[in-house]
Amino acid sequence: RMTAHPNKPGWIHAALEIAGVLRSIDGGHSWSDCSDPLIAMSEQQAELQSKIVCDMAAEGMLDGHAVCASSAHPDSVLLACRMGVFRSDDGGAHWTNLHLERFSPFHYARDILVSPHDPATLYACLSIASTSKNGALMRSTDFGASWERFDRVQPHGTLMAVRQHRSDPKQVYIAARYGEVFGTLDGGQSWQDLHVTDTQHIYGMACA
Repeated sequence: RMTAHPNKPGWIHAALEIAGVLRSIDGGHSWSDCSDPLIAMSEQQAELQSKIVCDMAAEGMLDGHAVCASSAHPDSVLLACRMGVFRSDDGGAHWTNLHLERFSPFHYARDILVSPHDPATLYACLSIASTSKNGALMRSTDFGASWERFDRVQPHGTLMAVRQHRSDPKQVYIAARYGEVFGTLDGGQSWQDLHVTDTQHIYGMACA
């Protein structure tokens, strides 16, 4: 996944699966690795260590799933990874743990989204693991300082994606891994199961 800097043309951050975060300042012609600070965090904090497919304890911190940037804090970039949600305010030179475990029992972050209607509002898909049977959509209206659960559903798979309607802020949709899509038309007060059929796995979603 990639995100562009709101004010600096050519600045791009990319999250890679078990490969950390890369940054380009020339529109993608060249890239620099922003992963060393993430590795250092895992070395200093045992709760940020996770290894599944290799022997590197920092694997979980490098398991990047999504990045986003916002005009509310244009020099900041947010990363959703296996170990949670993290923010850098200096282009990836340093990272801060937003500690979503203070607000949710789930920590595995698969997607993070800046609302197209309010640059200070964030949505994050949290679950237990990549193939879990539960999860929650969390929302922050203060750019990650505090969070609350936004959805009112019981998914049967890891929450993989969240999208908000571009012209109607009350419409928000989430997708769970094993073919479930839920949506709200009233700003989260009620939710509908959209009954997607003949789908085994969902990894992403778009909303016009």
